[in-house]
Amino acid sequence: MITNPFAVWHQKSSYRWVMLALCAVTPMLVVTLPNLSLPPMFATIGQDIELSLVEIGTIWGMVSFAGIFFALIGGTLGDRFGTRATLATVCLLTGLFGLTRSFSVDFTTLLLTSLLYGVFQAIVPVMVFKVARQWFPPEQLGMASGVISAGFAGGLMLGPLLSTSVILPALGGWRQVLLFYGVISILLSVVWLVIHPAEQQADAASRPRIALKDSLRHVTRLRNLWVLGIGGLGISACFQGFTGYLPTYLKGIGWAELDADQALAAFFLASLSAVVPLSIMSDRLRLRRGFLIFAALILSLGIGSLSVVEGALIVVVVTATGFVFDSFMAILNASILEVDGVGHLYAGTALGFATMIRNLGGTFSPPVGNSLAVYGLNVPFLFWGATGLFAVCMFAFVFRPKQVKTPEPVAAQSASD
Repeated sequence: MITNPFAVWHQKSSYRWVMLALCAVTPMLVVTLPNLSLPPMFATIGQDIELSLVEIGTIWGMVSFAGIFFALIGGTLGDRFGTRATLATVCLLTGLFGLTRSFSVDFTTLLLTSLLYGVFQAIVPVMVFKVARQWFPPEQLGMASGVISAGFAGGLMLGPLLSTSVILPALGGWRQVLLFYGVISILLSVVWLVIHPAEQQADAASRPRIALKDSLRHVTRLRNLWVLGIGGLGISACFQGFTGYLPTYLKGIGWAELDADQALAAFFLASLSAVVPLSIMSDRLRLRRGFLIFAALILSLGIGSLSVVEGALIVVVVTATGFVFDSFMAILNASILEVDGVGHLYAGTALGFATMIRNLGGTFSPPVGNSLAVYGLNVPFLFWGATGLFAVCMFAFVFRPKQVKTPEPVAAQSASD
């Protein structure tokens, strides 16, 4: 039962669709488009400041490394001070520190600036899903998460597609590209201040402010939250390693630069096309756990099979694998918000905690996987496929779905109010 008057207004107001659109645009322009513009530019950046393949993998994992610590802190700040102030501040600082990467002159400076950039960027995904939890009733939560994930997918698709073929030539170099994305993030911080309604500030002020240690103590007692986070760790390791390495791998086996970048874009185009329909289906059928198992298995087998497939079949496998990725992430986040004991009050902390665990996989996976290339350029895909199988085991044999289904009577009651 929703008792907070502002929460009731949020979930009944048509303005929630404006907020949902902003929640989809923000991660696309602040997180995924800037991030996925990097892998196609790694060859250029590596030649310019003399980076090895392992160093490139380490830099690629820096955002995930920062997320280990700051996704949780950011989620708790969002619970304490409200999403409006948190998102405006985070977008501003992401843009400012993103600008500093363009001044890097070697591995060390790029590593440090990427770490600072990742500290604040890692908070954005946590906050936009928390906004969805505030503005949408439980029966529409999967759909809302799917639309937000479509925003992520749009940036993931456009990043490799436009990076070296359009944006870099238009701006004149990789340093200018990083400056460009920094300015966009700063502008979006202003948009959040203007568009986010003032009622949310009153809502945040009216809620009890819980200390970080108390919020953390509460969410760490939730067994299913641990399982979802650890399962997400396997998929994050699989995805982060694969996306950072694929363009370099394809260019290394003789593909043209544009063809290699378009292969990765095909993965995200397929993901974008399926994320909203599959997320809506998960709302209607209440098959969260079943879909998590199915999607994790597809990702694991598809990415692992890249170690043996060749030629044009690579694009077919990449595209088929991509259909489930963003749908998986949407349903995973919806499942986290539905865990018994999370609710509205602990939504940010729960998302941050699960994201913290998940980012462990995205941190170690790129450098470890890339280091296996000494045994053959295709060997890293076997490692990343294995991390996906680990996630399948977590969702199939450890996750207890009954705890996730408890919002159903609440949803029915809210709908009848």
